[in-house]
Amino acid sequence: MLYLITLFFSFISVVYATPLFIELLRSLKLFDEPDNNRKIHTEPIPRMGGVIIYSVVILFLLFLYPSVFNIRYFLIGSLIIFLLGVIDDYKNIPWSLKFFVQSVVAVFLILFLRNHGYFNFNFGVLVLPEYLTIPILFVFIVATLNSFNLLDGLDGLVSGFSLLLSVLSFFLSYGTDNSFVTLLSVILFGVMLGFLKFNSNPAIIFLGDSGSLTLAYFSLALLFSSFAEASNHSIDLLFIGIILSVPIIDTLRVMVVRIANKRNPFLPDKNHIHHIIYSKKIRHKTTVFIILSLTLISFLIGIVYNFYSNNLGLFAFLIFSGVLLFIDKILEFIVKREYLLYYGRLFKLFPSNFAKIFKFYFLPLITFILFSFLVYLLAYKVAMNDKRFLYLLIFNLLTVGYVLINLKSKNYISDIFVLINFILLFYTTGNTDIFNKLYSVPIINYININQILALLIIPVIVFYFLYKERLSIAKNENFLNGLELIIVLLVVFSYLLIKLTELPANYTLISDVLTRSFMFYLFYKIVSNCFPKLHLPLYFSSFVFVIVVLFKALIS
Repeated sequence: MLYLITLFFSFISVVYATPLFIELLRSLKLFDEPDNNRKIHTEPIPRMGGVIIYSVVILFLLFLYPSVFNIRYFLIGSLIIFLLGVIDDYKNIPWSLKFFVQSVVAVFLILFLRNHGYFNFNFGVLVLPEYLTIPILFVFIVATLNSFNLLDGLDGLVSGFSLLLSVLSFFLSYGTDNSFVTLLSVILFGVMLGFLKFNSNPAIIFLGDSGSLTLAYFSLALLFSSFAEASNHSIDLLFIGIILSVPIIDTLRVMVVRIANKRNPFLPDKNHIHHIIYSKKIRHKTTVFIILSLTLISFLIGIVYNFYSNNLGLFAFLIFSGVLLFIDKILEFIVKREYLLYYGRLFKLFPSNFAKIFKFYFLPLITFILFSFLVYLLAYKVAMNDKRFLYLLIFNLLTVGYVLINLKSKNYISDIFVLINFILLFYTTGNTDIFNKLYSVPIINYININQILALLIIPVIVFYFLYKERLSIAKNENFLNGLELIIVLLVVFSYLLIKLTELPANYTLISDVLTRSFMFYLFYKIVSNCFPKLHLPLYFSSFVFVIVVLFKALIS
C-alpha cells in the first residue's frame, strides 16, 4: 500500500508542477527550436523537462528513504549528470567535455554498485574478474548514457522507455531486502506516468539533455540493482545488454555507418531508428509505439533468457538484433506491399446499417450492463480494510479539485484520470472473490466475472477500431494519444511478465487490476466518442465511484 500511495503522489506532484514549470520556461524563452533538418517538431517547444523529473524523484527519495548516507554515491552521480544536462540544454557543451563528465558519473555509479555488494559480474557463463569488470562496466555505462541521449528524438520515446524499465525493475526487486530499489522504481514510474501526460505526442515539453541523461542514469542504477537483488547479488551483463538492446544497437549501428562514411561518429544525423521509421510516412505516435513495442520484445527475450533457457534467449536475441540492424530494409518491404490496404478496403464494404445497430442498440446495452456491474461493486462488501486508503481518498479529492480548476479555465481535462480512477476502484475491490469465483454455464462449463467482462468489452473495442469513422461523431483521429499507446504496452508487458515468471498471487492481482481497468477505460473512450454529451457525466461518475468505494473501505 505504501508503494501505491507513493506512486500516486509522485504522479500527482508532476501533474501539478509541470504546467507551472512550462510557463516558467516560456517566460525565460528556453525553447528547443526547430531546425528543418534533424528535428521533427515545427514549432518551438520548452525543454529542460529533466528538471521536473530529477526534482520530484530526489525529493521523494530524500523524504521516504531512511538511510540517505547509504546511497550517497548514487545521489552525487545523479546530481552531476543532471547538472551536465541542464548546462547542455542552456548552452551546448562540446562532446569531449560531455564524455569527461559522463566518465566521472560512471565512476560514482560503479562505487554505488560496489558499496551495495552488486559487484559479482558475469557475461553469460563467463565469470568476469574484477580487473576486467571495472573497465567493461565503465564503457557500458558511458555508452548507455549516450544511447539514451541519442534515442531522444520523438515525443515520449525515452520517457516511455524509462517507464517500462521502471516496471521491470519493480517486478525484479519487489519483496527483496533492499527497499531503495523498489522505492526508486515506484517513484520513477509515477513521475514518468505524470510527465508523459505532457511529453507524449503531441508534446508540450521536451526532456532535453537534462531529462534524457538523468533518466539514463536512474534507469541504469535501477536495472543493475534490481537484477542483482533478484539474482543473489550477481549481475549478468548479457541480460542487461538484451534489455537495453534497442538504444545500444541503434547507437552502435549509427556510429558504424558514420565511420564507414568517413564522418565524425559523435556528430548528429538522421540515421537513428526513429528517423528511419518516421521517414516511411508512419505517424509520430505510431513510430513511438513501434519502437517501444520493440523494447517490450527485448524485455521479454531477456526474461526468457534469464528465467527459462539461456540458449533459447540468445537465439531469439540474435534474430531480434538482425531486425534492429536491418529495420530500414524490413520497413521498406512492408510499405511496398499493400496487403494491409487491401484488407482495409474489405472492412469498408461492411454494411453501414450494422454500424448503426451497434451504436444505437448494442453499445447502450453493454454500457447499461457494465454500469450496473460498477454499481453492484459499490454495494459489495470491500474485503480490504486499510486506514491508508485515506491517502488515496485525499489524492482523489485533490484530483477532482485539479480537474474542476482546469474545467473552469476551459483547459483540456485529461482522460487519464479516468484510467487512474478505474485502477483505484478495482484495486480496492479486487481482493474480493467476486472476480474469480466460477459460475456454471452451458457449453463453456465454468466462467468467472473477469472472463465475462472481457467477452463483453473486447468485441466492442475491436469493432470500434475497425469502424470508428462510421461510429464517432467527432471523427476523432486521435482516439488513443501517445500516452495511452504507451499504457497499452505497459499493460501488455505487465501481464506477460507476471505470466512468464510465475510470480506470486499478489502480482497476479496487479495484472488483473491493470488489464480490467484499461478495458473499462477504452470502453469509456468509445462511449464518449460515440456520444459526446455523455463525456462529462461519465468522466465525473468515475470519481464518484472511487470516492464511495474508498469511503466504504475506510469505515468498514
